[in-house]
Amino acid sequence: MIQTENKHRFETGSLLTAFGISSMGDFIYLVAINVFVYRLTDSAMAVAGLWMIGPLASVMTKFWIGSIVDRSSLKNMMIWTDVIRGVLLIGIPFMESLWLLYGSLYLLAVAKSFFEVSSFSYIAKLIPTTRRKQFNAYRQAITSGAFLIGPALSGFLLLVTTTSVAIWINAASFFFSALLLTRLPQLEWKPTTSKVRISIQTVQTDWKKVWTFSRLNVFIFGM
Repeated sequence: MIQTENKHRFETGSLLTAFGISSMGDFIYLVAINVFVYRLTDSAMAVAGLWMIGPLASVMTKFWIGSIVDRSSLKNMMIWTDVIRGVLLIGIPFMESLWLLYGSLYLLAVAKSFFEVSSFSYIAKLIPTTRRKQFNAYRQAITSGAFLIGPALSGFLLLVTTTSVAIWINAASFFFSALLLTRLPQLEWKPTTSKVRISIQTVQTDWKKVWTFSRLNVFIFGM
C-alpha cells in the first residue's frame, strides 16, 4: 500500500513538474518572440500578427485533434509535442523571413493544441476521481506561478543575454519537460501494426458520439 502511494506521488509530481516547466516555457517564449519579431521587422503590425496565430491554429485544429489523440498513446503524444516545440524554437533565431517565422509559430501553436488535448485525457486516466480536485488545485497554482515567473524570467534573460539565447533556453525547458514525461506510465495503450488513418468520416463519427453524449449530459456540456 505504501509502495503504491509513493508511486502515485512520484507520477503525480513528475506530471505536475512537467506541466509547470512547459507552462513557464510558453510564457518565456511569449515575451521573447515578440521582442525578436519587433527587432527583426521593426513593425508593430508584424508583432500584432503573432497574436492571431495561436487562435487561428486552435480554431483550425481542435475540432479534429481529438480523433487522433483518441487513437494514439497519450504519453507519447505529450512527449513528442514537447520535443517538436523544442526543435522548432531552436531554429527560430536563424530565421530571417517573416513568413517562415509565422509558419514555424503556427506549427508551435498546433503542437501546443495536441499537448493540451492529450494532457487532459492523460490526467483523467492517471489521477483517481477522489484526487482530481487536489491535482487541479496544484496545477492551477503552478500555472498561475508560471504566469508570474515566466515573463519575469524572460525579461531578466533579455536584460543579460540576447533574444536568441532566451528562446534557446525556452527550447531546453520543453526538452526537460519531455524527459520528465518519459518516466510516466503508458496507461491503456497498445501499439498496432497497422497505421491509423484519420479520415473525414472518422471525424464525423467521433462528432456524432460527442453530440450524443452532450444531449444525454446537458449539464456537463453546458460547463
